[in-house]
Amino acid sequence: MSVKKILALTIATVMTFSLLVGCGTSTPKETTAGTAAVTTAGAATTKATEGTTAAAGKVIKIGIVTPDADHGFTGESIAHARAELEKLSKERGFEYKFEVGGEAAKQIAAVEAILQWGPDVIILWPLEGEQLRNAAQTIIDAGVKLIVYDRLINNFKPAAEIMGDNETIGNWTGKYLLKYFDTELKAGDNLSFLRFIGDSSTVSIQRSSGMDTVIAASPYAKQFTQVQADFLTNWSNATAQEQMENWLATADAKAVEDLDFIVTHDDEVTDGVVVALQNYQNSNPTAKLNVKLITSVGGRKETLATFDKPVANGIDLVTYFFSPSFIREAVRLGVAAAYGEQYDGQDINGQLFLIPSIEIDKTTVEAFRASKEFAERYSVQ
Repeated sequence: MSVKKILALTIATVMTFSLLVGCGTSTPKETTAGTAAVTTAGAATTKATEGTTAAAGKVIKIGIVTPDADHGFTGESIAHARAELEKLSKERGFEYKFEVGGEAAKQIAAVEAILQWGPDVIILWPLEGEQLRNAAQTIIDAGVKLIVYDRLINNFKPAAEIMGDNETIGNWTGKYLLKYFDTELKAGDNLSFLRFIGDSSTVSIQRSSGMDTVIAASPYAKQFTQVQADFLTNWSNATAQEQMENWLATADAKAVEDLDFIVTHDDEVTDGVVVALQNYQNSNPTAKLNVKLITSVGGRKETLATFDKPVANGIDLVTYFFSPSFIREAVRLGVAAAYGEQYDGQDINGQLFLIPSIEIDKTTVEAFRASKEFAERYSVQ
């Protein structure tokens, strides 16, 4: 999976996935002056011709701090990170120290422990950016290069940042909704929906705002109605199921009948929502359930398999590739920074690198299952 570099606050362009069709594919645009698109997937570290920080005889040390493996995505991410660190450390000869923390205080303690170890680089996947701001600053103050992964720390400049392209995922979601419901919208129909977000981090903010911006700019903005405030799931399948069940049990029958689509920020969340919808339909066989589409993020094989067969009145799915394997790119970036090298042929300092997504629906799912991106995600079990 190639990665793009952008200056802070600049929306990056998205790499075309040539097998896909519809609003999820795009033609690369001109990049911001001084930036360049990545062209080499899976080969993120390239040696610089000069300026390396790896002095002769010096053993490079790389630290990494992630959340706990409290659900599928983080568990798989940790496995991918360990696999990539083990592979590259054997190739390059560096040492690494891995710490996890399921709350901010534990991540802060992990940062302090790694700093005492004396690293050249720390890769930090913060649970929530603001809570880790001071700890991140101590890394920089110690003269250690900091790579921030996935959840950004607003108005903060580490050595580099890397994450999935959440804003574009949100934009694509909005465009897909406009295309999917084109007939209804042109007929003047109103559409009602629910939204299940992950948490209060920049990830959820970017995905929601990307979608909302596209819909707000369309001539049909007033025809979309979110019938309840965002459900905060904390990326939990069980929480999402409970929230959906509670809404179905307490909402007016007409509100349930009028619900047109559901937006989620994660495939595991989608799985929980689907179970709730199935349970509702099974318990209320005469009730009218008219949900036509669920939007999601992930490309998780279990979720895709669910939608291969009839689900709660044959609901359609569109999901956007966002993989636990993305953390491998953060590791590759951290290794490049430690050795004073470029990353994918690009300078590192102060840049935000975006990992592009792929749109997956019933028309493109088989092409996705045959892709190298799918293979890498499931290379670690």
